[in-house]
Amino acid sequence: MDNRLHPTDQQITDFLQSAGDAPVCLLNLLKFKPRASYKDGEDVSGAQAYARYAQAFGDYVKPYGVEAIYGGKILAALIGKGEMKWDAAAIVNYPSAQLMLELTSSDTYRKIHKHRRAGLDGQLLIACDDSGIF
Repeated sequence: MDNRLHPTDQQITDFLQSAGDAPVCLLNLLKFKPRASYKDGEDVSGAQAYARYAQAFGDYVKPYGVEAIYGGKILAALIGKGEMKWDAAAIVNYPSAQLMLELTSSDTYRKIHKHRRAGLDGQLLIACDDSGIF
């Protein structure tokens, strides 16, 4: 598993080109640190720190039409093989890729990002369209 916390410049370019102005859903696969790494040494689990981030982020983005569709613990692989090293999954719907990048580049976001950084060991973030296959 190649855990990352931030996209590369090329990934941002590809994301914006592929999503265009259409709504985009982001599938988040999350790996938490056993213990959060706050600069002040606060002792909570990585999952607890990330929950703080998720709550603050949800409150911040809701007025912009961003909607959390799903969030929960990963239980097991039902089909296929592979290492199941992810702790949780979430799906978040954004009105556009550009709005997602604007919201996550703001000063407001930077203030709540400390909880994500403290709690998250890595993430796989997959952009999907809302073409309604199902």
